[in-house]
Amino acid sequence: MSFSKDAIGIKAANQIPESLVYWDTNEVCQFANTAFLKWLGKSSEKVIGKLTLREALGQSYQEQIRHLMGVLAGNPQKFTFKINNESEESHYLFVSYTPDVENDKLIGFTAYYSQKTEINKITEVKPTSINLHENILEFAPDAIVIINSSGTILYVNQQFENIFGYANHEAIGQEIEFLLPEKLREKHKSHIKSFFRSSNFRPMGKGLELFGQRKNGENFNVEISLIPVLSNGDSLVMASIRDVSQQTRIETELEESNKRNAIFIQQSPYAIAMLDQEMRYMAVSKKWIKDYVLKGEEIIGKSHFKIFPNIGEDRKQIYHRCLTEKRIFKKEELIIGDDGSNKWIKSDVRPWYASENKVGGLLIHTEDITTIKNEENEKKRIEAILEKTNEISRIGTWELNLEEEKLIWSKVVREIHEVSESFVPDVNTAINFYKEGRSRELIGKAVANAIEMGNSFDLEIELVTAKGNEVWVRAIGQAEFIGGQCKRIFGIFQDITSVKKAEIKLSRVNEELNAMLNSELVSVIGTDNQGTINHFNRGAEKMLQYSRSEMIGKKTPEIFHSMKEIEKIGKELLPQMGEAVMGFNIFKEIANQINLGSIECTYIRKDGKNLTVLLALTTLKNNQGEVFGFLGIATDITELVENQNKLKKANENLEVLTEKLTSQNLQLANFAHITSHNLRAPANNLNSLLQFYHTSEGQEIKSTIIENFETVSKHLISTLDNLVDLLKIQHEGSKKIEILTFDEILGKTKEMLVGHIMESDAQIIADFSQAPKITFNRIFLESIFLNLVGNAIKYRSPDRKPIIQLQSKKESGRILLSVKDNGLGIDLKKHGRNLFGLHKTFHENKEAKGIGLFLTKKHVEAMGGIITAKSEVGLGTTFTIKF
Repeated sequence: MSFSKDAIGIKAANQIPESLVYWDTNEVCQFANTAFLKWLGKSSEKVIGKLTLREALGQSYQEQIRHLMGVLAGNPQKFTFKINNESEESHYLFVSYTPDVENDKLIGFTAYYSQKTEINKITEVKPTSINLHENILEFAPDAIVIINSSGTILYVNQQFENIFGYANHEAIGQEIEFLLPEKLREKHKSHIKSFFRSSNFRPMGKGLELFGQRKNGENFNVEISLIPVLSNGDSLVMASIRDVSQQTRIETELEESNKRNAIFIQQSPYAIAMLDQEMRYMAVSKKWIKDYVLKGEEIIGKSHFKIFPNIGEDRKQIYHRCLTEKRIFKKEELIIGDDGSNKWIKSDVRPWYASENKVGGLLIHTEDITTIKNEENEKKRIEAILEKTNEISRIGTWELNLEEEKLIWSKVVREIHEVSESFVPDVNTAINFYKEGRSRELIGKAVANAIEMGNSFDLEIELVTAKGNEVWVRAIGQAEFIGGQCKRIFGIFQDITSVKKAEIKLSRVNEELNAMLNSELVSVIGTDNQGTINHFNRGAEKMLQYSRSEMIGKKTPEIFHSMKEIEKIGKELLPQMGEAVMGFNIFKEIANQINLGSIECTYIRKDGKNLTVLLALTTLKNNQGEVFGFLGIATDITELVENQNKLKKANENLEVLTEKLTSQNLQLANFAHITSHNLRAPANNLNSLLQFYHTSEGQEIKSTIIENFETVSKHLISTLDNLVDLLKIQHEGSKKIEILTFDEILGKTKEMLVGHIMESDAQIIADFSQAPKITFNRIFLESIFLNLVGNAIKYRSPDRKPIIQLQSKKESGRILLSVKDNGLGIDLKKHGRNLFGLHKTFHENKEAKGIGLFLTKKHVEAMGGIITAKSEVGLGTTFTIKF
């Protein structure tokens, strides 16, 4: 009959009287021989794959934790321990743990438990004190050797084997001298006899230089402590032996290193000092001696605090933390000398190590960095200015290195492209950012020409950012050639979107203004300060039949004005002016001083025909408030005047016809005044915006003004169109009415007066929630709002910002609108009767014409409404309209 090797092994394991167990890494039993199962009193089925080591050992498990950790770390373990069985009899077990490793991986360990009599006999001969502390000795980090008075070894622990290389059985029974170098053995015997005659405790490291010899013959440095032990009347000695060969080598090397360091420090061109843990000088450089004026003074071995007695507590704390917490301290300090001079000192304090983890002291390095610091500060100041300038102007830099095929963008360039800081551009991706078509073709051609011919470029083109936004940029590039070959292209990159948009908007506004000024509906003639014509629109050409080329550079009164009429107006102005006014000065005075929004006068056409016109005059001022010209806006009312005269002459006795004529007369008057007044307001507003534009510095504010300029110009054109429509009204009953919202009308009013609102910083508060809508004539309601809000701004108090409050509500079936301001107020006791009179003014304001309130009252009453006013001088005015 034949058996497998595994079967034979298991059979052999079950026949040995000692316990043999295999535990996996989870400490679960995977094999137990018959002796172990008998000792446990359990069957194989209840143990294999189920029993844990903790359950098997019970309370003794905790005593073996250290050995279990050792074997699970791959290290064999041998030890003895005391265990009680169920009958509470004590047994000493010899235990051996052997790790099972496959392919450098631990898969379990074999445990051997022995109660051999040989072990018990050895235990019996051991001194009682040793038995009591056997585990402590086994776990000791030093080699433990117990000898008797004759020098025979009775006991060694596990660490002994690790240090000397001898196994337990090789050492026990040997003379202690076999552990010494041969030349010391004979002499050592006398030392043993001498120690036993007067034995006492000798601590380790008493200053003796001692040596041991390993099994392989190597001599090494040791430190030994001796402890006399008395056991059963016998005198024994327990020797604790520590291998200090590595420590001795390290200390020797450290001593040599310190010598070399001292030489290095002494010859260093920098200010360096080496100090021990007590802050005593071990070495200093010549620069240290020079910087701190210590020449001729012996400082080696002296305390740092005695050399520099003024060191503060904060610095002492730094030294302490560097020594105890192994910190490194670096600092740059500005020191002000007694003479007021400034000096920058850079200091570096760090520990130096006597061994791997032992701090030997401090190294202190100081350096005068005043020059460097000044240069750095100046560089930072310049860089900060450049960076701030670049951020404000949105200017970045770029470079294309052709040899490395690398494109570099600055922070601003990345921000303009709206890419992340980690974005890595190349030539193709960079060019593809440019807007397809003209912009992409221009930049591609410019880069190619720069590389091939060295041509620089300066382009204003469009690109589409990574987020899909379109921006205008200025790309400037310069090529660098070395040896006839282009090596790199570099340049600057600027976001010019706001400037470009402003240019486009300004161009659009200019076009709209030109369209307005060249309108054929009204005559617009501009002059310089002396009356020389510098603008003559298409409306003027159509009205007067003169071409623009015929009129530019001519004096206006001499060409198409009636000299007799001018003289007549001059005489009429004489009482107000106090002196005779002649020629063009009459028109200047009308525009500058007289409270007239417009005058009715005669234009003489090229063919000699006289036209009756309503002429509105306004001054043109620069940003310093100086008058540089005048603008005359004329409306041909010849037909209206003729119709008025005809109506007056016909059917004067017919009452109905009379009322109709009166209504038409009122219409004609209203139209004339609306024309002059409503055209004058936006024209003045445009002038205010123009002055505001010239005095503003920020591009963002200028862009906002351009947008408002554009809005006001559109409203001016709209007003002209509305006035033309108003010409079609033939009688009161044909007024066009529609449903209007107060919010819409107020919004348009604010846009028309935006220049005055910005200039005065006026606050307009409106609440139309109770009555948001009204059925009314649009032209009349816009005129009412324009007059009342415009007057509130015009007659504001110089002591406070204007606040204008508008509110609508319903009362007794009618809609009420109130407009309240905190302006100058009106003395109603004095001016109450003439409050809504034509050409009546109540404040010394050059722009006051006495037209606005007159028109407002006419518009309100024409639609069947009533307007009233409450006012107090210095507090403000409230107008209430009952529609």
